[in-house]
Amino acid sequence: MRTKRVVILLAFLTVIALSVTVSFSFGQAQSNGSNVQVEIQRLTQDWYTAFSNGDGAAMDQMEVPNLVLINPGWTSGVWHKDGPRAGKLKPMPAVYTVGQSEVRQFGDTAILTGAFTSTSRNGERSDELNETVVWIRMNNKWLISSAQWTEAPPK
Repeated sequence: MRTKRVVILLAFLTVIALSVTVSFSFGQAQSNGSNVQVEIQRLTQDWYTAFSNGDGAAMDQMEVPNLVLINPGWTSGVWHKDGPRAGKLKPMPAVYTVGQSEVRQFGDTAILTGAFTSTSRNGERSDELNETVVWIRMNNKWLISSAQWTEAPPK
């Protein structure tokens, strides 16, 4: 009888220990997910700010060498990075801002999807686009590998 109680007690303690471990792991995963959300949104905004300011050197530090961008406003639509941007960019006539967005992480890849706003520096004109920005983690650092913007439907 005593052995049966010990077995039941051990089984109960094992279930409790597993429950606590699973709860803690789930909490950590949620916490890490929200950290990635904040980090990727911040990095995307930093990238836009560097572009707005014509800071090609900063952009080079944030991009993979074979970056590809797709923009509905360009005649070719697709732009392939052909080398460093440092010293080649000029400040833009607009300020670019990450809007409401969601970040999903798949291993060493994070995808930001949401809204993007372009506002002229004098504040006279503002355009909203939808965006998909793909980040990959290389050498413990997030780098932008691809981005695509599409026209947002009229409000």
